Amino acid sequence: MKLSDEQLTAVSYPGNVYVSACPGSGKTRALTAKIIATISQNHPIKKILALTYTNRAADEIEKRIDQLLTNGEESLWAGTIHSFALEWILKPYASYIPEINNGFSIIDEYEASNVIFELKKEKKLKFNDKVNFSYSSNGSIYNENESKEWVERSFRQYLLTHKKIDFDQVLYFSHRVLVERKEIAQVLGSLFELICIDEVQDTQTLQYSIISSIYNESIVKQNLFLVGDFNQSIYDGFGASKSIEEVKNLFIGSNIKDFPFNDNYRSTQRLVDYFSIFRNVHGQLSKAKHSNEPGKICLRDNDIEKDYLPEEIAKIIRAEIASGISEKDICIIAPQWAPIKFMAKRLTTLVPEVRFDAPSLSPFFGQRDNVWFYVVKILLTDSSGRLFTSRIRWANNILNTFSNYNHHLFSWKPKDLLKVMNAFSSEEKKGTLFLAEACEYLLENIGLSLDDNESLKHSYDIFFEKAGNNISNNADQYDDNIDVFRVFFRESTGVVINSCHGVKGEEYDVVIAFGMLRGFIPHRAEIKENPAKAEDSESKLLYVICSRAKKNLYLIAEKRDYYGKPYQTAKLLKDYHYNYD
Repeated sequence: MKLSDEQLTAVSYPGNVYVSACPGSGKTRALTAKIIATISQNHPIKKILALTYTNRAADEIEKRIDQLLTNGEESLWAGTIHSFALEWILKPYASYIPEINNGFSIIDEYEASNVIFELKKEKKLKFNDKVNFSYSSNGSIYNENESKEWVERSFRQYLLTHKKIDFDQVLYFSHRVLVERKEIAQVLGSLFELICIDEVQDTQTLQYSIISSIYNESIVKQNLFLVGDFNQSIYDGFGASKSIEEVKNLFIGSNIKDFPFNDNYRSTQRLVDYFSIFRNVHGQLSKAKHSNEPGKICLRDNDIEKDYLPEEIAKIIRAEIASGISEKDICIIAPQWAPIKFMAKRLTTLVPEVRFDAPSLSPFFGQRDNVWFYVVKILLTDSSGRLFTSRIRWANNILNTFSNYNHHLFSWKPKDLLKVMNAFSSEEKKGTLFLAEACEYLLENIGLSLDDNESLKHSYDIFFEKAGNNISNNADQYDDNIDVFRVFFRESTGVVINSCHGVKGEEYDVVIAFGMLRGFIPHRAEIKENPAKAEDSESKLLYVICSRAKKNLYLIAEKRDYYGKPYQTAKLLKDYHYNYD
């Protein structure tokens, strides 16, 4: 793997590292290179822990490792801190937490949303009224009024009654285990050679507590490789607000050394100069091959009605593809999910000749934390070739869950499970019926019964209920057909439609960003709660959005209103007097 001088210096350093990485500077490349270098040292007993903010980012790291190493899945565990805490702390050590020592399951996002919606209705709260469910390190939860406190308490009672927990509790209970049982932190620490944390600026207090407890209690310390950019910390509203000095102090005696990455290998110099203004960053150089190309920087400032916005974006897509840009090198982003879902549905109708990678259209959207998602992933992907290592990883995830219901599965290897699943065949063409038939076949061949395992049956029912709702909601976009379903798990080949949070860390030749409005950037609730902080949040969001583009950037502040009052263009965009194309 070819590295720049900046990247090689950080990767080669034998001690603990913090890489402050500006957009496009190759932080994921450096992190991947560090993992490969550590695996190559041949420590067969210890593993590498790579923590990412999103599953999408973890998938990208795993994919790069799988392409370069044949045994990466054995040495690397990559995923979100929630997934790590669940798999490595709560499942093996739940007996130490009274609230879950008689068993638990994770509440599905779909079920949780429905329960919270009904509780809000009971207290006459609006759908968009934000209720806080996150714990402080001492177990307290703050909400600003009695109605929201009631919703939070009632939701927790629902979880307790149904022997379920949410991901806020995953973090809090894991934190408690490690604080109250330091020997468990020691055991975990002995398993890892290297701990990598991506997007360190977006890590929350409880997340830091979990990782620093493992490090601090370890007899033999792990190497730390932390990567981040505090100019891109767009999750402050979720409790991620520590400075790098505070982070360093959490890892006692770590003596973390700074390695700044200052060169941009992604964008044209013109784009680098443009987005750097939002964070008052000076002197960043583009070393991309296309550095000197003029590209495009366009702003549509409140001259498009939102109802006609999809047609305007469709025109841009067609023009860019006609100019030679590949579909997969185009990204459409917005700061909020609701308009993204609408945009995805409209564009697939308006530009039927173009392929789209829009997670919100998938039959399995929002179900990554359900074990049946990985079952379906294996069933709908090719059994040979490029995805072999990834399928081994998915099979391991399934066995980690299923072995809790049938202990003889502890002796199974991922390849054993894949052999069973690969043997399934059916002439059924209806997608949901094919998958139900395949799941029944799998359960029968591994000695599991849904009737005997209430928790497993519940996750199965929720998975197919939500898939059915997604299929129904998108009936005008695709059929309930198994060949159509397979498309959703192929490597991305279409125009990406996602949130700015969802594509953080990614790059595209063309970025089309809409919703560039005050109240979207930043969210109106943040403006209301803390006006002074809102402008800082706005500048970070614009910095992240604009720095995704390699060549062409389209910013659109469309005409929208909120209960009859029109949105204004985002303040920093409005005040930025630039010579747009």
